[in-house]
Amino acid sequence: MKKIIVVLIASLISCTSVKENNKLISKDKLRLELKKGPCFGTCPIFDVSLFENRLVMYNGKRFVEHQGTFEWYMDKSDFNELNELLKSKDFAKSIDFNTRAQDLPLTSLSIYSQTDTIILKHKGAISKELKERLKKIESLVMTNAKWNE
Repeated sequence: MKKIIVVLIASLISCTSVKENNKLISKDKLRLELKKGPCFGTCPIFDVSLFENRLVMYNGKRFVEHQGTFEWYMDKSDFNELNELLKSKDFAKSIDFNTRAQDLPLTSLSIYSQTDTIILKHKGAISKELKERLKKIESLVMTNAKWNE
């Protein structure tokens, strides 16, 4: 009987800790979301979210090196560099590029601010400069990835 009570108390404490952690995460404001969608082949499929407290939440779905969910914190200098990059005129308004293409993966970048949400979607047909900026954003967000924790 004592063992059952101890197990019940331990369960309640661990559930409370998870609930408290989820509350802390949900109170942090989302800064951006990057989603890579499927194609007819082996295109990487994943979502990554970045919060204002620099928490990165990654969910690798298919055709990625790391499948599953992972969390880490972005370096402060990388976070500041990312925020400067997001001030580019390329990210001033929502826009879709070539989203009706059949066999190209959809890439979606959502940028959240206090006043607005900018959503950029594309299936390949974007300028070289914008493509480089998107690669830089992905690189900055993934730099401190913790795949083993």
